[in-house]
Amino acid sequence: MIAAKIILSIIIYLFNAVIAIIISNLTIQRYKATGSKERALYLFGTIRFTHYIYYVVSMVAIIMLLASFLPKTKLNFVLITTLPFAYLMLSTILSQAIYHRVSRIVRDVGTSMRKELAMAAKSSILMYLPALVVLPLRFNWMKIELSGLWSCLFIFIGIAAYNLAYPYLLRITLSARPLRDERKKADIEGFLHKHEMKRVQVFEWPTTDSKVANALVCGLIYKQVFVASYLLENLSLDEVNAILAHEIGHIRRFHLWIKAVLFVAAIPLFLGLTSLMDQAEANGFHIPIPVGVVFILALLLGYLWFVSSYVSRKLERDADEYVLKMGIPAKVLIAALTKLAELNHSVLSIHRFIEKLQTHPSFEHRIQWIQSAAQRRYGTEERTIPK
Repeated sequence: MIAAKIILSIIIYLFNAVIAIIISNLTIQRYKATGSKERALYLFGTIRFTHYIYYVVSMVAIIMLLASFLPKTKLNFVLITTLPFAYLMLSTILSQAIYHRVSRIVRDVGTSMRKELAMAAKSSILMYLPALVVLPLRFNWMKIELSGLWSCLFIFIGIAAYNLAYPYLLRITLSARPLRDERKKADIEGFLHKHEMKRVQVFEWPTTDSKVANALVCGLIYKQVFVASYLLENLSLDEVNAILAHEIGHIRRFHLWIKAVLFVAAIPLFLGLTSLMDQAEANGFHIPIPVGVVFILALLLGYLWFVSSYVSRKLERDADEYVLKMGIPAKVLIAALTKLAELNHSVLSIHRFIEKLQTHPSFEHRIQWIQSAAQRRYGTEERTIPK
């Protein structure tokens, strides 16, 4: 019976590969039928949501199977509580190995599978690292006795340290380095100094082979902007400055702090839920470990989805508005966004439901909003919003 459950768990995990193969084949078939990278990749991104759902469902099933026969020891409790993170990471790496066909055939990237898998592994570790801070203290894995208050304090200190270290960890993950092109470096630094952002550091991360055009900002204290090399190679200086202005908007509007506070708020939510479950257990109401783990994880994932999608889309629009207030012409920002869509083979318009699952509004909606924002003030799309 135990052997059968273990075999079934392995089959459930490996079914990830079957789903990934089906999604890859459908994407490649769409590309060959239409000749459109954009339409093929839009299909790819859309149906991958079904794979994400399977991640969660299969993870729950495996936890239930393993918990049904594992002895209730401290070591097995550690195994059950860490399994969701390990499972998600291994599933991501397995799927990425199969999705490499899509990158190679549809996106025509020059990145090797080994590099893609290494990036998937590093990104997963960076994402789930906070769990290594919260879980040991909350569930007393470590051989130290802490009261509830001290345990909470240590968790908050650990998460704060993670947030402070995040820019440096991200730099390692992306293999980012200082800007190589001295002329572009001087132009970008001049733009930052002009807008009193002298302490902001700009790094370039190599994406020429992977054909990723993007930029992002992080750092609660010392701000760091990461710009993809593929973006720098294909956008004009004015367009690069428009993208930088968008990242400056995130800084000036305190978006990094807003997100940090919202993410940290997940900690008391987590601690509160686990405490309620502990009290229920103490009052004689038995909650099976897998049920408790799945319940808490589902609520946390729902909360984090709210922060990373709904809130994030609102902040993106706010950052776009700040670009216009900095004096960047609307047509330059629109040109930059249009080029980003082209370079990443993204469609401008996407289904409204799919858009609600993403961290950014669709390019179409962003462009429409930028045009209307400039028009509201001046009756023309050529002008900018005054400071």
